[in-house]
Amino acid sequence: MEQVGTGTAVIRQSDVPWSEVTQGMEITRGITQAGFTTLGGGWVRMDGSGELAGWTLKYDEVLYCVEGEIEVEEHGGQTAVAQAGEGILIGEGATVTYRARRPSLIFFVLNPRDWAERS
Repeated sequence: MEQVGTGTAVIRQSDVPWSEVTQGMEITRGITQAGFTTLGGGWVRMDGSGELAGWTLKYDEVLYCVEGEIEVEEHGGQTAVAQAGEGILIGEGATVTYRARRPSLIFFVLNPRDWAERS
């Protein structure tokens, strides 16, 4: 992270090491690591081989598809699909499955960043 001023910073995928979430999905949390706003987030890489199923959000989230295509299926079967240049908004309390059917890069932002500590 490159702190520009007291309230601005430039974040990069390389700021925080990638870690595996599940098979075929890695995450880096550069926004969360910055720590000077209530926002969390970073980047997710998906190779198309896995999914994160049955996740109930304890925060609001925006996913922006940088490359590839992402799917977010709500419990009950409705599926939002975003291509590169499109985003998906997910509300707190939704139970979803995240997946990509081909290699994809997603930029995500969530609020609040300390959702796990509030649970």
